[in-house]
Amino acid sequence: MKRRQKRVQSGPPQVALIIETSTAYGRNLLRGVSQYIHEFGPWNVYMEQRSLQDPVPPWLDRWDGDGIISRASTPESAGEIVRTGIPTVDLNDQVRDLGLPQIHSDHAAIARLAATHLMERGFRHFAFFGFPIFEWSVARESAFAQCVREAGFQLHENKVPAHATWGHQQASWKQEIVAVAKWVKNLPKPLGIMAGNDNRGMQLLGACRRAGVAVPEEVAVIGVDNEELACQMALPPLSSVIPDAFRVGYEAAALLDLLIKGNPAPEHVRYVAPLGVKTRQSTDVTAISDPRVADAMSFIREHACEGIGVEDVLDHVAISRTVLQQLFREMLGKTIHDAITETRIQRVKHLLTETDLSLTLIAERAGFSYAEYLSTFFRRATGWTPSAFRREFGKRSVGNG
Repeated sequence: MKRRQKRVQSGPPQVALIIETSTAYGRNLLRGVSQYIHEFGPWNVYMEQRSLQDPVPPWLDRWDGDGIISRASTPESAGEIVRTGIPTVDLNDQVRDLGLPQIHSDHAAIARLAATHLMERGFRHFAFFGFPIFEWSVARESAFAQCVREAGFQLHENKVPAHATWGHQQASWKQEIVAVAKWVKNLPKPLGIMAGNDNRGMQLLGACRRAGVAVPEEVAVIGVDNEELACQMALPPLSSVIPDAFRVGYEAAALLDLLIKGNPAPEHVRYVAPLGVKTRQSTDVTAISDPRVADAMSFIREHACEGIGVEDVLDHVAISRTVLQQLFREMLGKTIHDAITETRIQRVKHLLTETDLSLTLIAERAGFSYAEYLSTFFRRATGWTPSAFRREFGKRSVGNG
């Protein structure tokens, strides 16, 4: 593709956004670009619905635009964009040495957040499960390993071969899961694992189930990207580091605006720090070294809302009440009954804030016979009535949908 003569600009800049719409990260990039356009535009934007692995649009060969913001993920696609000669800001750090200005999420900061999150929960053994062929995953693993080792803890190497395409598709997962399950089962517990991204985290949770390893009691898992739907559908729901993709998109648009106006490109790569961690059940735990307590807590998490009592937990673990109660007090600072109650209360809080279910249906799903009993139980435990709690903390009360 040969670069055409520069278009004589007679209206708003014509800008192509070659950014995937199929991921939460890509959509947040676009939101950041959109915000910049609202503040400093207008721009005439060219974009399509696309996935990360899609080739560059065929119209790019004939397009006479002013600027491009690109997340092209393969060397071939990146090369096509470079050959246009159009001012471009590159957001995909998998393909380097393009001679383009780049803005990326700070992978080292992402990894440090994940490591700190797991260490704060008492974990002392760690592992990383990512994609060895992707530079962003390797960067996260390296920073995660450094953070863990600087704290005086051990990172257990993952020797399971990983196979993935440039589009991050995992065609070999059916075969790989056997090896991953064996790897997880043989590692020392309790164990904290950082997954390279949320997709990898969901796969890891599946391997833990296959291995019979309790999450989060024996293995806590944290991903990256906070893909809301995927993280919520994971079993259990997946904790995730939240990159500031909105800021990356905004800064990319600001930089492209400068390039379009004839300013020189910066020589350094711009890195944007993550926003924080969204804690969900996959790490919502204190590390438990005793397998009997871990097994009991896993049973409670799975069955507390079915109306179980202390005797059901004792039957499952098959040890005496005195021994298990003592272990719970020593390791968790609570009784078995407390753990059951807390789990049911957390379920009620989730249903109150994340759904529009009636109190009667919430009572059924949290293991209460009557809504009136739930109201009394909830107020005694939290100091709130269910309706007041929903008004104060429900998503819809703050305009989030």
